Amino acid sequence: MNYFKKTDGDEKNPATVGLTLLKYLLMIGILCQSFWIAAPAECADLTIEKCVELALQNNPDLQRQRLNLKLADEDISDQKSQDFGRLDIVSSYTHYNLPRTLAPMTPGLVTTGPEKVATTENLFNAGIVYEVALFTGFARTRTLEIATLQKEIADKNLKLNREQLIYNVKTLYVNILSLQAQKNAQIAHVEALQRLHDNVTREVQLGKKARVDQLKTAADLKNAEAQQTRIEANITIMKASLANLLGVEPLAKLKDVTLSPKLIDSEMVREQDFTGELADLKRLQSAQLSIEKNTKLIQKEGGALYPQIVLNAGYGQNFGPNDSSNESSGDWENQETWQAGLNLKWNIFDFGSTKAKLRKARIRESQSRHDRTKTELELKRALKEAVTKINTAVTDYNSAQAELALTKETETIEELRFSQGAADINDLLAAKARNQLAESRFIAAGYNYKTARFYIDYLLENGENR
Repeated sequence: MNYFKKTDGDEKNPATVGLTLLKYLLMIGILCQSFWIAAPAECADLTIEKCVELALQNNPDLQRQRLNLKLADEDISDQKSQDFGRLDIVSSYTHYNLPRTLAPMTPGLVTTGPEKVATTENLFNAGIVYEVALFTGFARTRTLEIATLQKEIADKNLKLNREQLIYNVKTLYVNILSLQAQKNAQIAHVEALQRLHDNVTREVQLGKKARVDQLKTAADLKNAEAQQTRIEANITIMKASLANLLGVEPLAKLKDVTLSPKLIDSEMVREQDFTGELADLKRLQSAQLSIEKNTKLIQKEGGALYPQIVLNAGYGQNFGPNDSSNESSGDWENQETWQAGLNLKWNIFDFGSTKAKLRKARIRESQSRHDRTKTELELKRALKEAVTKINTAVTDYNSAQAELALTKETETIEELRFSQGAADINDLLAAKARNQLAESRFIAAGYNYKTARFYIDYLLENGENR
């Protein structure tokens, strides 16, 4: 449909045409404005900080860990409520083959005449019962303390899982950037090999080069294209992994990060053993809390060696129809009943069950102490490894940078020699391959430095502050 088609009247009225054009231009302007308002939010590049934010908000594993903290809260509430005992509504119905009284017989009831005592073969009961443990050998107290410690452990584990998630996101992020940079370098390498292959092919047709040179350039070109395909496949896999951690689909373009490696002074590293920082780490604190929890578990199991005192009380009504032997046969009667009592139970011999539970609790406590020692030693080892990785990454970066400059110059010389017939195709292809390897190593070394920095931040639990 032609919206700008003029009628006879419009041809005679230019103002109508101008008004129509103005109307459509205004509509186009509104649509364009709406597009530009919405587009930046959808098309903005993802920064590494934004990726971390999305992961902390959306990651299902982290959400599950947050629920563990809520479970620990509910467990504390459960243990506290048990200190107040429980109140139950009870009801029962029992049919007997012989009549039963609605309440226990007393001499006073017998003197009134047996025929007046309410008896029934169908006994109903309804009432409430309250029961509370007054003394359990401090087992209830220890159970509440264990639940409180478990909440602290869950809180610290949540922090550790956040740090682990941040480290994974940052590592994937820079690895993707590294592969993308290597991919760009590989594309340039493939294009250079393609131009070389085309030049050699023309010279073979002109009789200036041998057929074997064309075959060698073609083989090297195919190998470079295959390497490019492998890099692209790895990028796809890593992007899928990152999108999974972030809980978003599809993954937007990643913004590049600044690379500025700085070598840590080796003398400072030898003097700094991070001992002062270890005590503040959640890993060690969590391990220490596990020791305290298992110590409380020993005390809880030891409560079985003490007497157990329970208070119980009940109030209810027994009722039912009088049986045929009663003078009021068929009439329903009821009897109020209530009771309150203290029950004491003291186990003096259980064939070693309590002692076995105590021994198991002590073994768990010993295991937790060994776990804490292992955690501390592993942290010290990992921190030394992290510092070494940083120093190695910076050394590799500087070395690869120097190698890249040298191999680039070598490639330029070999291209000139090959064009002048002073070198064969093998020398040129070897020079190009060395240069490409050096460029890939240079790119990887720069991003490896960032990964090493992320690793030491993860160990020191500073990932959220970086």
